[in-house]
Amino acid sequence: MEYYHLRTFVAVAEEEHLTRAAERLHASLPAVSAHVKGLEDELGVPLFMRTPRGMRLTGEGRALLAEARQALGSLEAVRERAGALRREVTGLARIGLNNEAARMRVPELLTLLSRRHPGVEVHLVNSSSPRILEAVRQGKLDLGFVYDNIIEPEHEVAATPLEDVPMAVVGPTSWAPRVCEAGWEALAAMPWVWFSERCPFQFLLEEAFSCRDLAINKVMAGDNDATLRTMVAAGLGLTLLRRDDALDAQAAGEVCLWGREGLALGLSLVHRRERAADRVVAAVAGAVAEVWGLPGRRR
Repeated sequence: MEYYHLRTFVAVAEEEHLTRAAERLHASLPAVSAHVKGLEDELGVPLFMRTPRGMRLTGEGRALLAEARQALGSLEAVRERAGALRREVTGLARIGLNNEAARMRVPELLTLLSRRHPGVEVHLVNSSSPRILEAVRQGKLDLGFVYDNIIEPEHEVAATPLEDVPMAVVGPTSWAPRVCEAGWEALAAMPWVWFSERCPFQFLLEEAFSCRDLAINKVMAGDNDATLRTMVAAGLGLTLLRRDDALDAQAAGEVCLWGREGLALGLSLVHRRERAADRVVAAVAGAVAEVWGLPGRRR
């Protein structure tokens, strides 16, 4: 017994006419007639009486109609559930964060994902932009937030720009009189707490100083923002921080801010190009785009 046998049986029973049933099913009249005969042959009982006015259910047909409707309903439920499963996105999304979760809008992202794609499990990894980029390239992370001045053209990653992040030069609070109004030359001559290899902050400052033909007085290095902030607070030199991080440190009495603005780093979401059609990657990337209010995304 096939699905179309039951569907035809119910349609003919409800329409009481082969032609109307055929129109309802978008099938030919011979096909509908053949379906009815095939089902009667298989069940071994007559289902309809042919009359001049159309088709009337036999006693056996009436007895089986409710069961046929129930069976069709169950089959439709299976079809609907299968369709939902095809649309449902499930899997693990490993996401690299280059700053604290709140600044990456992670709470909003997780809320949206749990509502839209409850089958996606998210693992968050805090790291630096260079390490996140390399982990995405190697497939150890699925997506990541990175400062995009370290992405080279030959990298096999796709980057979605999110925003320009304002940066700030900071120094020890006791240096405020000479730091706040210093020019580029005076700034370069002061001691600097430098950065780990391939740090986006390093590239940004080197470009800013080199275009003015200035060399930077590097005295030591740190490998994360918290370490840099601690070294500056201890009076060891200048460094570069996100402006929001710098303002927090200033409010805590740990640093002073250089008086000029204009330095910024582009923040992007990255994933391997070849995984653009991956359903989990696409679901997370779409949710990030919506949370960050990118053009063409609903809010």
